[in-house]
Amino acid sequence: MKKISTLIAVILILAAILPFYFVRKHLIENEKPKVETIAAYPKPDVAKIMFLGLNAFAADLLFARSQYYYGSHYVTDRTYPLLEQMVRVVLALNPSLEYAIPFGEAAISSMRTPDAVESANSLLRLGHELYPDDYYYVFNQGYNYFIYLNDMEKAYPLMYQGASMKTAPQKVIWLVNHVATMGGGYRLGYEYTKDRLEKTKDKNMRDQFEKELQHFSNLLVLSEAAEEYYKKYGKSPDKELTELVKTKIVKEIPKGVYGGEYYYDEEDRIVKTTSQGDRQYGKKKEEEAKKKAEEESKKAEEAGEKESAAEKENPEKSDK
Repeated sequence: MKKISTLIAVILILAAILPFYFVRKHLIENEKPKVETIAAYPKPDVAKIMFLGLNAFAADLLFARSQYYYGSHYVTDRTYPLLEQMVRVVLALNPSLEYAIPFGEAAISSMRTPDAVESANSLLRLGHELYPDDYYYVFNQGYNYFIYLNDMEKAYPLMYQGASMKTAPQKVIWLVNHVATMGGGYRLGYEYTKDRLEKTKDKNMRDQFEKELQHFSNLLVLSEAAEEYYKKYGKSPDKELTELVKTKIVKEIPKGVYGGEYYYDEEDRIVKTTSQGDRQYGKKKEEEAKKKAEEESKKAEEAGEKESAAEKENPEKSDK
């Protein structure tokens, strides 16, 4: 009797497992239906009505779903066309889930396309509406324009606006100026720093802004001088900018405000500084000078060897 019971149990277990096995096999061998469409998610305003007062619970579930959606696409195509809509619905249902915005914004902007950046910044604008005192939602819009699209015209005003908010750490303004230097936005950096200097009463801050203003002023003057040289002579000045002084376009190359050296970047056609940019410039310069000296020494040796060989071949000419 016991053996019969065991046999029946085994048969029942197999009967339960086999359907799962064949379904799994079918799903592996056949393409899964694509059901992820924007129509599958309600509009934020409609979502508030749909869940009949269970908004917070529904927001938690949908946020968990958005994380699964991100993870499943991260390991496949790394595109997230529905994520903005998901986050918007989550925030409509429960605005206190603030962390959904940085999550969605970071994931979407990682696609690095203009459309993706606009989508990510759309979420940041929503964040600014919900949390108007938080500098992050303004500052990061500009940062996305800079880091992903290298668009300083859009980036710098937003970054500066965010850095000027009361909740922004003081160090953020120096990051903004560093970005302006790296991105070649010298005119923007100069104008915004000048504005900041005029509004600041703190002496220490004024000293810092005066340095920043001189920093951008030097870069602007030298870059404009290099452009003038290019228009006048039809070529770029030398990397060390000595030709700007020789041609009297500038009286002298000023010392770097932060101890760096100014040099001409032919690819971007602007003057940059080693203090904020190519920190290896000084080392490269030494290596180039060393290499040039070695080449000249080698040429001199080769010339000496040729002259010595010529003297051996024509001893009479050598005696004369």
